Amino acid sequence: MSGAVSGTDSGTVDGDRSTARPSRDAMFDLLGNARRRRTLRHLLDESRIPITDLSARIAAWENDTTVEAVSGRQRKQVYSSLYQTHVPRLDDHGLARYDADDRVVELTGDAAYLRRFLDVTEPARPRDTRRWSRYFFLTAVVGSAVIAGHWLGTTPATHLATEDLYGLLTVAFMMLSVSFVMAVEGRKILQSE
Repeated sequence: MSGAVSGTDSGTVDGDRSTARPSRDAMFDLLGNARRRRTLRHLLDESRIPITDLSARIAAWENDTTVEAVSGRQRKQVYSSLYQTHVPRLDDHGLARYDADDRVVELTGDAAYLRRFLDVTEPARPRDTRRWSRYFFLTAVVGSAVIAGHWLGTTPATHLATEDLYGLLTVAFMMLSVSFVMAVEGRKILQSE
């Protein structure tokens, strides 16, 4: 992997890789690949990662499973592409380097600059499902109260049939479910290639 920094903005010298800032076009080209984006995100969280751990984490993300459940074949495919293609590309632009002796990938670029491109302000896959369980619970309580009130004749919606109320409650749950999926998994769905 080369030692020179290519395609960088002014202010970066070949010997000073800790402040590497590839041009905007180079960054968009580099971030056009999901594995390189994932690599940089992991390096922003942990500046030195063994390449075997990095490949397992990326394989787990790509296969929507845990690191422990990743097969050897899946891990090897990611490892090969990281070692042969993606880490060398990041190295060419001064963002990461591979230490062959320790078998570790290390962040060498400007972390603040990378965060602006990656928009890393929170964990990659937030899982705040407790708030959503309240929304589902409140929808069920309000819907049940309206239906019970309808049966007792105490709600202003007495001109609607019970089946209409069930239909409205079903639509409310469907809309809430779609909102839930987009809030929890939407970022992954939109960023996948």
